[in-house]
Amino acid sequence: MEHLYQKHFGLNQAPFNITPDPSFLYLSASHQEGLAQLMYGINARRGFIVLTGEVGTGKTTLIQTLLCRLPENTHTALIFSTITSPADLFRYINEEFRLVEPMKGLKDSHDYISLLNEFLLQRYRDGDNAALIIDEAQNLSAEVLESIRLLSNFETTKDKLLQILLVGQPELTERLNTPQLRQLKQRVTLRHHLRPFSLGECQEYIAVRLKHAGGYPKIFPAKTVEEVHRYSGGIPRLINVICDNAMISAYALDSTEIGATLIREVADDLHLTSTATRAAVAKKEVPLLVEARTPGRAESIKLQPVQLVKNQRGSISLDHVNAPALGAVVAENFFASLRKDFLNSPIRGAMPIQAKNLNAGDFCISRSNRSRASEAESLSLKSTPGKRISRT
Repeated sequence: MEHLYQKHFGLNQAPFNITPDPSFLYLSASHQEGLAQLMYGINARRGFIVLTGEVGTGKTTLIQTLLCRLPENTHTALIFSTITSPADLFRYINEEFRLVEPMKGLKDSHDYISLLNEFLLQRYRDGDNAALIIDEAQNLSAEVLESIRLLSNFETTKDKLLQILLVGQPELTERLNTPQLRQLKQRVTLRHHLRPFSLGECQEYIAVRLKHAGGYPKIFPAKTVEEVHRYSGGIPRLINVICDNAMISAYALDSTEIGATLIREVADDLHLTSTATRAAVAKKEVPLLVEARTPGRAESIKLQPVQLVKNQRGSISLDHVNAPALGAVVAENFFASLRKDFLNSPIRGAMPIQAKNLNAGDFCISRSNRSRASEAESLSLKSTPGKRISRT
């Protein structure tokens, strides 16, 4: 399908489609390393391989390139559909290897495993290899992932019969690090994480795609590419979206060169923020998190319920009243209220104390006999409002 702006820019095809077309593949240092590891892992029969990357970093494009470059004697099964159970997993694998016809004569898991085992042994005898590639693996349940681990038991004393490539977002790594999946994690022999493009790689990426489509890099000058990189964060899919929209806008303005201002307008329309803005927002949020986690003055001491104990004839316990830190300010009415309640009590050793007079910042003391209660009474006569004392 011919895009609106192709003739305007002298292109023979659209350069910035978001479909995973291997003919437009640009191998950054990270992508080149990832492809090399995948090729080695499958050809050398290394068993489990894991490829991760943020959304839009080119994982699916790398998979399509891998499928094109694998030897002809390597049989592949690519699964990207939602797998809800082990039975679905085994059925999809058999269908991809053409061992059964899709959705016809459904079998149980044991039948699918038997067919797969026979197929893998025969391919190994013939000198062939087999690879299972599962995309969006971060969405698989623990039960399905455990079933995938069991597939690695298809092996001889020297080689793995089935090479398994798990592809997914960074959440896949988090899943594999859980204790529940530690057995699967131990079987992973190769891992690679795709990184976003640097500014230089972004410039090369745009130039390669334009050249492949019959255009020229001058459509996007250096300053314009800098803006594209700032708003895309080096994510290939976002680079494609920004550049495609910019070329449509340039066509509408009858311009053959795209400026940095137009990129900023396109990014604003797409609700994209620059990397500098995202970094500033993240930096601004850090102090708030630190402040929220910094213990307050009273939190540095373990808070315990305070119990006011008078003489042997009675005691009063005030629950849910937390002791403040040492050196807290004595409330103005605390000792006055204490003295008044003490003098008015029929039995001075067991006078009622009103919890409402005790605030979170009040300083509470403990006494075990009448002599110490008398000390508190004496102290109340000498203390002044706002004076700091140390709790004993």
